[in-house]
Order: sequence, then structure tokens, then C-alpha cells
Amino acid sequence: MLFVGLGVGAVVGTSLLGGGAAPEAQASAPPAPRAAAAPRGQPMPRLARAAAQGRPIHVGVFGDSFGDGLHAGLYEQLPSARGIVVHKMSRQATGFTRYRTTDLLDDTRRRLAGQPVEIAVLSFGANDIQGIYFEGRGAAFMSERWRRIVEGRVAALVALLRRHGAAIYWVGLPTMRDPAFEAQIRQINAFYAELMPRLGVPYVETARMTADASGRYAPYLAHPHSGRRFMARANDGVHMTIPGYMLLTRGLAADIERSVAEARAQSGTGGPQRAR
Repeated sequence: MLFVGLGVGAVVGTSLLGGGAAPEAQASAPPAPRAAAAPRGQPMPRLARAAAQGRPIHVGVFGDSFGDGLHAGLYEQLPSARGIVVHKMSRQATGFTRYRTTDLLDDTRRRLAGQPVEIAVLSFGANDIQGIYFEGRGAAFMSERWRRIVEGRVAALVALLRRHGAAIYWVGLPTMRDPAFEAQIRQINAFYAELMPRLGVPYVETARMTADASGRYAPYLAHPHSGRRFMARANDGVHMTIPGYMLLTRGLAADIERSVAEARAQSGTGGPQRAR
């Protein structure tokens, strides 16, 4: 099942292509060592250097079509007037089980060569509810071998971003309308919520904030300030509307601004620099 966004206007939609459960033939590397955790209480090298030089801070959003929406949400909340530039580095219909189509490590390496970033926001998973065929053997969804392969690919991607000097955030997936798909996404979220602390990456939980009081899918959510309910989900029952993505990224945007302000304060450069 490939979730493909239809744009970043009022909603981000989806197309369903193919059977969705077929394993993928793989040719990528086996699991890599885990990435080292970032030093606590210190800005990552690129962020500290950019702050010291008074340069704009570049934020890259990596993911699938859900990442497209997260980019839109952050773009609306982190205007360049504050010296923070948000770049869309997501690619639709991608995932860690789909390396035959797009090797995320190679794709990210190319994107970083074209546009270095001080902060990386990652979100994958909706396209990964399938098995993997790797080195002549299949690995069923959420089997021990599947977990080892996916963990290795995630760790390799985190290590690449760390070598690049970027601070990293991982954003979990919201609740889903279809019960069967929701059960699979809960497994995906639990997998990443357990993995990210071991990689030293902050995990941003979104499922609870997109559910009703009973923990079920909710198409309408309350505005954090006014309390007024608004349409937060796209018609597909998977993606969010732009206001919905803004709600999901509200805390993350505040955390990014706080990290940037702290880096600038430590460097003695003071206020934000207008991005160019």
C-alpha cells in the first residue's frame, strides 16, 4: 500500500497502488551499527557553527507523503523572518521496506549534498506495513528479522545525519480511520518509540493528540487556544489537513525555535538573522 500525497494545499491526499503486502526484493546493505547519541544540553555542530556565524538555520523535513504535510506545518510556523528556513526533503511512496524503489540512505546523502541542514525532522512508516525480501530470504512484517533490517537502515540514516552534524527529531504517525491499518500503525509507532531513545533521537508522539477521549480516530480536533473544533484529517482517513499538520508540529516548532535561540545565546550572536 503506497500512500502518496496529492499536494500541500487544503489537504494531503493519497493513492492506493498495487497489492501492498508483497515483499520487496532488496539489494541494500545489511543492518548498520547504531548511531551514537547526541551530547545532551549542547547544540549539534552545524547548529552551533551557524549560530556563531550569524547564518540562517536550515531545517530539512525527511519522510514520505506524511513528511510533505509536516513540512507544510513547520513552514507555516517557522517563518524565514526568524532566521529559520524549512526545506521539503520528503519523497512520496518511500519507506525502509521499499529500498528497491528508493534507498533512503542514498537519497538523503544526495539531498544533503545539495542543501546542508542544521536540523533534520524525520517521519516514515505508513508505507512499511509489508514484508522484506533480503539476501534471498523473506522477513514478515514485524518479525525479528524485519525489525533487525529496518533498525539497521534507520540507524544508518541517523548516523549519516549525525556525521553531517545535524540535530534530529523523529515524528510518529497519527491515529488512522481504518481499524486494521490503525493496528499496524500502532505497531510501527511502538517500534520507533522504543528505538529512538536508543539512538539518542527525540520522539514526537502524535497518536494521542489525534484521537478522541476513547483513543479512537477523530476527524475534528480542538484548537489549542480557542478550543474550537476544526477539520484536522483529510478525507482518506490517513493524512491531515494543513491546520492538522500545524497542530501536530506546534510543539516541535516551539522546540526548534528554543534550540536555535539557545544556540544563538551560547554563541553570543543574539537575535535571529533573516534568511536569504
